[in-house]
Amino acid sequence: MTELLGEWHLQPQLEEARRVREELATLLEQFECKNKDAFLLATAELIVNLSRYPDPKPTEVVLTLSRDQFDYWLELRDNGPSFSQFSQMLDDPEDLTAAESGMGLKLLAHYFDDMHYVPACYRDDACNVMVLRQARPQAKSALTVLVVDDDPAYRLVIEQYLLPQYKVVSAASVAEAFQSVLKYKPDLVVCDIHMPQADGPALFDKISHIPEVADTAFIYVTGCIEPELLNKALRRPIDDLLSKPVSREQLLSTIQRVVCRREHLSAQIHQEVDQKVTLGLRPSLPKQIPGYEIELRTVNPEAGGGDLVQFYPHKDRSLFLFADLMGHGLSAKGFSYALAGYLRGLCSAYSAMGIELPTLFNQLALGFDEDPVLKETLATIAAMTLSPEGDVAIINAGHPNPILFSDTEVKEIEAKSPMLGMGIEGYQQACFSLEVRDRVLLYSDGFNDAAVEMPKELTAAIERSLHLPLAAAADHLLQARLNLSAPDDDLTLILLERAES
Repeated sequence: MTELLGEWHLQPQLEEARRVREELATLLEQFECKNKDAFLLATAELIVNLSRYPDPKPTEVVLTLSRDQFDYWLELRDNGPSFSQFSQMLDDPEDLTAAESGMGLKLLAHYFDDMHYVPACYRDDACNVMVLRQARPQAKSALTVLVVDDDPAYRLVIEQYLLPQYKVVSAASVAEAFQSVLKYKPDLVVCDIHMPQADGPALFDKISHIPEVADTAFIYVTGCIEPELLNKALRRPIDDLLSKPVSREQLLSTIQRVVCRREHLSAQIHQEVDQKVTLGLRPSLPKQIPGYEIELRTVNPEAGGGDLVQFYPHKDRSLFLFADLMGHGLSAKGFSYALAGYLRGLCSAYSAMGIELPTLFNQLALGFDEDPVLKETLATIAAMTLSPEGDVAIINAGHPNPILFSDTEVKEIEAKSPMLGMGIEGYQQACFSLEVRDRVLLYSDGFNDAAVEMPKELTAAIERSLHLPLAAAADHLLQARLNLSAPDDDLTLILLERAES
């Protein structure tokens, strides 16, 4: 059973973000929530986004905090225009601690077990909903099952069969069940066939058209004996059908069989696709290019996301590009693969034509705004051109700042630009020159997050690496990072050195 802990009706304004955060902080203290800072960050981030970017502004915004046996739920509902993605950069000059970092969706995804956005077109109330879920401490991990039946007594029987082995959500109609599927993204639906207003097959059809939930396992539990309706139901590729009355043992064994079969098929498909896609995403660079030596190190903790490294040689000015797609799992890797293809084609053409970096990034920005795949992609990208004489130009769209090593100093190269996909053009490049034996370190968030101060252990490792040969220095930096903790994001570092002529 879900318990509503708090509800706020508000206007999308910065002052409201502060007010709600203060009230929410008090409430979270009252319920001894262990992840208070994450909820406060999310509240500020989402309300501030609504205050700045939708046009027209929403007139109705409702924030709710609830919990059930397993999870806390933070839900923000608004009646404004739907977003294809939330903007990542917040530049308000006033002090609003939870929102000023500009980490946006990426930072929220790091702190929450699940985060998803349901546009208004899928909801009966015509409101957009952002849902964030955080597991309660010591709550047992369990699959989520949605039980759909218009008979409250039988629905309760099925629920009791499933508890406490599964998380159970229930619905009395197809309309209610559809909203629950979008919010809870259950692993399996147990659904009656014959119900007033809309039947079980209608629910299957509705969720089949939404990629995020289209592969949800589906079992009918029904007392229906009408041949026409049964034939209609069984024309869908459901996982199983049980006849009422069903025993607890029969239901649980069927669910276990369906889940095991799904997991087996999913693992096979993921393994095959992952192996093929990974080959196309594996970062690689030449050891030497005119005027430079290069060392690359990379660690991939899981299948998903991906650090893309692409190199385009040119006799006068070589270009290489470093991109980090935000996300985890195989679907994120699929987006990485699509992004890699787009970047490869565009950068190859621009490198061959000798186009300057600002023009290239303006075109990339246009692609992220207009392309249906890139529009749904969150990525940080840094691009650098290198001449054999040591002239360097760089544009950094959301990546951590590169680090410059010279005989006299170690410093960050300030080259920050907005992330792509924000409707912004006019990218500016940072230019500098490298002397012989000067080095530049580029790295992804898996090495150190762009919004987090470099740990003193990594700072010390960077200083020690100055006196090591390039390959040994790269190994030293990688090992220093791995000594801190196992990376939970793709880790890539690129160390290049200006070589003697």
